[in-house]
Amino acid sequence: MWNNMKPFTAFAAILLLLIFAFTTHGCFKHAVEVRATLPDIVWPKQPEVPRIRFVNSISRPEDLNITQGILKRFLGYLKGSGERSIVTPYGIETDTEGRLFVVDTFNRNVHVFDSRNGDYHTFPRKGTSFVLPIDIAIDKKGNIFVTDSEEAVVKVFEDHGEKFVREIGRGILNRPTGIAVNEKTGELLIVDTLTSKIIRYDLDGYRLKGIIGREGSNTGMFHYPTNIFVSRDGHIFVSDSLNSRIQIFTPEWKFLNAFGKPGDSPGYFARPRGVAVDSDGNIYVVDALFDNVQIFDKEGRLLMGFGGPGHGYGKFWLPSGIFIDSNDRIYVSDSYNKRIQVFQYVSGDELL
Repeated sequence: MWNNMKPFTAFAAILLLLIFAFTTHGCFKHAVEVRATLPDIVWPKQPEVPRIRFVNSISRPEDLNITQGILKRFLGYLKGSGERSIVTPYGIETDTEGRLFVVDTFNRNVHVFDSRNGDYHTFPRKGTSFVLPIDIAIDKKGNIFVTDSEEAVVKVFEDHGEKFVREIGRGILNRPTGIAVNEKTGELLIVDTLTSKIIRYDLDGYRLKGIIGREGSNTGMFHYPTNIFVSRDGHIFVSDSLNSRIQIFTPEWKFLNAFGKPGDSPGYFARPRGVAVDSDGNIYVVDALFDNVQIFDKEGRLLMGFGGPGHGYGKFWLPSGIFIDSNDRIYVSDSYNKRIQVFQYVSGDELL
């Protein structure tokens, strides 16, 4: 009898040791540390009226007060999913219920932070995988689209990423990067960086609808585009990165405006990446080499900037993606600082 009990006894001993590890300040200390009070940082500084306020820095679920019980953490450890920290974030989006989705190119997964329900998980699960995920988009039905730049496809998920549905674009896409949903036209828009084109798919059935752009520097042409954003009125904003500009189009892809030139002073771009628009129509552009976010008006005139190189709160190190939700919360992928920084746009008549 005792011989039959030995395997169980050994397992129980290991279980107790692991539970002890998860509840003490050993190698899992990072999971239970209490965060220091966050500083109150605003831009611009007084005496000017603040327009941007620092809100949070997110590297792990605990930064949003999301914690797991001992058993759940232990089971996650056994499954090989014990690591819950962001390593190299790029694409960011929130869904209609406030969940935050972060594409992690190093971990080759998507982190899902659900602070409302105190839940956290990553995907994909069994049945599929990513080689080099870059960006994410979510439609009003909750379908999730993730670009896999290396595999040259877009992967579609349901149920907050729990269920893999299908892939789009195999044999058509070359190097998909930025992605966005245009609910006004019922389209999925995919940036193909390698061919300098925007690929359009119908959201109903995922049929190919058309291709926009080609290599060049004239209006409506692109040179190594990377990111795309659709504003609430359906207008489309494209980071035309190696042309050092942002191009703006109507929902029907009529060219409206372009702004930006290469340079190293405010109002110019070195490597524009993420682009997003707030509720007042102000345009935010992440510059990976300037380590900042510049804000422009609807005509492309510089209003202000925030950030700068560094590791402290409100500083960036090779930032990449940006997303602005319906409450004007600004999420920036601070890629080499291994975190998402969150800011609040303080609305007013004008940014002055």
